[in-house]
Amino acid sequence: MRDTIVKAKQKTIALRTSKTSLVVVFIAVLFGCSRSEVPIKDSNYALHQKQQVIIVHGLARSAASMEEMSERVAHSGYQVCVVDYPTLGQAIDKTLHESSAQIDQCIHKFNRELSQVDGSNVHFVGHSLGGLVIRHYLAQKNSITHSPHFGEVVFVGTPNKGSDVADFFSSLWLLPLAGGTAASLTTHSESLPNSLPGPNYAFGVIAGTYSYPILKYMFDNSNDGLVSVESTQLAGMQDFVAVNITHDSLRSDPQVTDLIVNYLNQRRFVSQ
Repeated sequence: MRDTIVKAKQKTIALRTSKTSLVVVFIAVLFGCSRSEVPIKDSNYALHQKQQVIIVHGLARSAASMEEMSERVAHSGYQVCVVDYPTLGQAIDKTLHESSAQIDQCIHKFNRELSQVDGSNVHFVGHSLGGLVIRHYLAQKNSITHSPHFGEVVFVGTPNKGSDVADFFSSLWLLPLAGGTAASLTTHSESLPNSLPGPNYAFGVIAGTYSYPILKYMFDNSNDGLVSVESTQLAGMQDFVAVNITHDSLRSDPQVTDLIVNYLNQRRFVSQ
């Protein structure tokens, strides 16, 4: 009898330790490995100066978190504007409103003369939640998606069908504490990802396949630790590529940025 009680206590302690570890990892990932570079197709630097890339960060991040990506894109010749909007402790409506206002400002800052000349375009790149922000913005802006100056769109690790990790933590105290924006990223039918209309424009998708050990058991299939590969994919993708990188590292890994630049150049991630 005593052995049974001891084993029960040990199991309870192990379960509590496991949940505590998960919470610690989730906080680290939420607030918180470079690979070989991909050859970038040679392109006309001067032509790129007539183009703008709007970069949108993900949950619990800021414009500063996209510095490595933005600098590498700018080094390829593009004008870059990084959106900076709050996500934690925010209602989803407020997040979408403020991010849309920021994107409007980016476009407004784009050199007026260059934006009207032949060959000029405005491109969009979003990491994680940033991809959903872009989808929401463009769904409201037919004047942009139908403009001759509308460029390419790239979603990087975006939970287009929601996140299994968000599902798991939605039943705990942590996710609701992070605010309505974080809580809106589940796989439920009424969540933000599953409430957005499908894109009516060409777009490319990059997914990560290197998971965080303590979180990977939450998934049935390949994932980047927070988002499954299947969730990143949408009907109508112009191109898709999977890289062996974790979710958070997708925003800073040079290989990913090089793939993005390739797509902006030729609507293909890998140079032909």
